[in-house]
Amino acid sequence: GYQSADANAMGCVYIAGGTCQAAFEKAIKMEIITREVCLSATHDISITSIGGKRFIVLEHAPHPSWHLVMGREPKAVRIFKETMCTLNGMRRWCAVGGDIGACVDVALGDLAQLVAERAIARTFVTELLYGVRTDRFEPRHAHLRHMDAHKPEVQALMTKWHGASVLHSIL
Repeated sequence: GYQSADANAMGCVYIAGGTCQAAFEKAIKMEIITREVCLSATHDISITSIGGKRFIVLEHAPHPSWHLVMGREPKAVRIFKETMCTLNGMRRWCAVGGDIGACVDVALGDLAQLVAERAIARTFVTELLYGVRTDRFEPRHAHLRHMDAHKPEVQALMTKWHGASVLHSIL
């Protein structure tokens, strides 16, 4: 993995919610911000720069109040916890360097396996939707990043619906 001698000099940025993510993507397209390297596709973490200043970024995370807006629904609370643990792992990496994935996985604890399974499932879903294996959803499908596509029964239904040309209609 990427190991940075100046990791402790980097700030951590949390792109919180869809509006912020859309603005961030637009800034990248406008070449105001440069996404230099993906540190962890599993955790949506990259090193980005603007005006020569480098920072570590967590993308595609919900707004920190989303779990409250959702009435503390268990899945929303779990995703909030995953996000906060991921940020803790990023800060640890900035302090000590090493393997970003390992730092985040330690911070995630028992949630690390689920996060890894969902990351693998993202490539399954993007291949169905776009015909390409990628870990990034188009903005119109960003809400799918937290779906339970790691479950075999969900994959079976998605495959069935895709074959019947229904999947695109319902998503």
